[in-house]
Amino acid sequence: MPLTAQERAALKSLPKRIQRSIDGALEGVVYDVRKLHHWVDNSTDVEAHFALLPIFYTHLDPAVIPDQPLPTDDVQQVVMLAKLSLMSIAQTCFSVTGILNDSLADKMITNALVRRWGTLFPWLQFMYRHCLSFPPRRDSPKGFDICDVDAVSIISRILSQMVVSIEGQHLMQTNAAVQQFIAKVWFYIGKLKDEDLLRHDASFRHDKREGTDDEMTGHVRKTMVGIITACIGARPPPAALPTLHNLLDAVGGYEPFVTSSLRYIRWLGRKISDMCSRATTNYALMAAMLGLVDALSVSIRLLSLASIMDDTCQEEFILHGAPSDIVTALLQSLPALAGTRVSLSAETSSADKFTMMLADTFGYIDMALCQSDACIQALCQALDAGLIQLVLHAGFRCPQIASGVLKLIPRFLMYHQVLHHFQKAMDRAPDATAGLGPFTKKDDEVQQSWILVQQAARQILNICRKTSPLPFYEQKCAHAECTYDSNERPHYRCCGCFVARYCSRGCQRKDWKSRHRSACPVLHSAGGLDGSKHIRGSLPLIMLVETFNYSLYADRIQEAMEKARKKYPRDIDRLVLETDLSAYPVTFSARPVQQYAYIFDPRFDPARVKELRGLPGKHILMALKLRAGREECIVLSPRVGLTLAFQWPAAREEEAVLSSVQEALVSRLAVGPGNVIKSGEGFKVVEYRQQSTTQPTTSFNE
Repeated sequence: MPLTAQERAALKSLPKRIQRSIDGALEGVVYDVRKLHHWVDNSTDVEAHFALLPIFYTHLDPAVIPDQPLPTDDVQQVVMLAKLSLMSIAQTCFSVTGILNDSLADKMITNALVRRWGTLFPWLQFMYRHCLSFPPRRDSPKGFDICDVDAVSIISRILSQMVVSIEGQHLMQTNAAVQQFIAKVWFYIGKLKDEDLLRHDASFRHDKREGTDDEMTGHVRKTMVGIITACIGARPPPAALPTLHNLLDAVGGYEPFVTSSLRYIRWLGRKISDMCSRATTNYALMAAMLGLVDALSVSIRLLSLASIMDDTCQEEFILHGAPSDIVTALLQSLPALAGTRVSLSAETSSADKFTMMLADTFGYIDMALCQSDACIQALCQALDAGLIQLVLHAGFRCPQIASGVLKLIPRFLMYHQVLHHFQKAMDRAPDATAGLGPFTKKDDEVQQSWILVQQAARQILNICRKTSPLPFYEQKCAHAECTYDSNERPHYRCCGCFVARYCSRGCQRKDWKSRHRSACPVLHSAGGLDGSKHIRGSLPLIMLVETFNYSLYADRIQEAMEKARKKYPRDIDRLVLETDLSAYPVTFSARPVQQYAYIFDPRFDPARVKELRGLPGKHILMALKLRAGREECIVLSPRVGLTLAFQWPAAREEEAVLSSVQEALVSRLAVGPGNVIKSGEGFKVVEYRQQSTTQPTTSFNE
């Protein structure tokens, strides 16, 4: 493409020693183009750099791109000229960043890259196709002075400068071909090892200064994470969903995308941890460390964006261990704050970066617990990885978000799996609190939330120590007269309730005729119509927690029933008491039974149930609101089904709940002269009596 008169006039204003190489460069002399490239690399004259751009673009004609990198002189010359030209264009655009104001830099980069994208993009695709093979080649293709690291450097630097331009971001967010290309490069770099990027580490030293290997290996990963996140941008999910699907298609589907995203997070966490363990800290190491912290924060944000936009992607992240990997990476990065204390400004900058990263992490955990069908699995992963330690160590940086995450835990404690993992996390918590280092501190709001969560967990654990809330029906035949006793689960399971198991078809037929015909729809309603395995596997524990709350908060139940009787005067004898265990603290409400027509099993007839009359107020049923997935679900109280099907609970379980309630009341100083414990029909109930004004009241501040 010939130069315009304006471009030739700009070239004449350059220094004489540069003009000597211009004619040779225009004619395609590799030596002269290399001299211009070296001058661009070492000069700070931004205006002169942009004056040379037309020369470099003359060697990027898409029409001369070879189909294959054949070892012939003409092909080698074309590819070498393109390599030097692309490197010079990338360095020219990089030189304006941080020197000129944002609007002027945006304009110049837009003119240099976005407006010329039709010329640049075919050459970037050529380098990806022929230079980026996996596993990486140790040497350049025969006869070519270009290797895989050169190609990675050129592609990543040009794409990173596109992000600086507003029009460049728009191109990335709207052009499907560009999005797929970015995803392929991001996926390729994620699979590389450190030694693959250090074989020609000078390619990544864009400012030609000496740096550490950590900076070189982290720079390109940080760049690609920022680029692929910019493709999605801060757009609403419906608008960004096609972009995410293009990225998924480019890398081969959900699993490659998820595994690559988590590979970046694990690598960044390990690398930051390795850098924190260094005996000495210098400015180069500190800068590299903060760059990796930025990259980790952006990687977590990418997971959040993808999870918000696509439910399948969200579930795949959790199934592949995203909550565990994120919490582990944050704990590995936490000591980096101590390593940045080389200056006050550096410490302030690192603190801000860590606060943003923690906010992204807690935001992802919050989303996984409130908007995912795999919320229970996500919470167990986070607890095992050290979520409690992370909150206690670093929660003071964003106390409201950290406290909010803690307060989500009690709504899942009625599930065996969560309670088991939380107990182990709670056992580790004293050591975590005692190990608070000089870069962490306690926060009153976080500590108060932690105390409340511990109290809720200990109340449930206290019941579990006195009786076994395990799903006994998983290991025994449901037929009352069967003597089946084995460590293995009975082979047959009722397909109506998915709870009762049988050792043989004969036992199943006998039990159906004797009692399971009436118990089946009740158990199905107690396990939820969506068939949550977590609810079905924790029915005894849920029942014990339910009964504990009934006994502990009898006054609140009375208030809820009084409100319901006033609101539904025609249905006083057909009210259903609903306990919201998905909220913390627990809340109670009541409404007519006809509003539950489509919630319970249609075979279930509420009018036939006469149990549970021991509670204050008139109601025929008790229901629970639980969270075992993305949506809250309302189920029938497990007590009815367990009683009809298995004659459970027995007196031992009732006494265990009563004892735990008494201990909880004593610990809260709630038992006074006017409060008594009395027996209801089938279980114990706490009855609160109003104390007269002449009697001394109990103070909670004593």
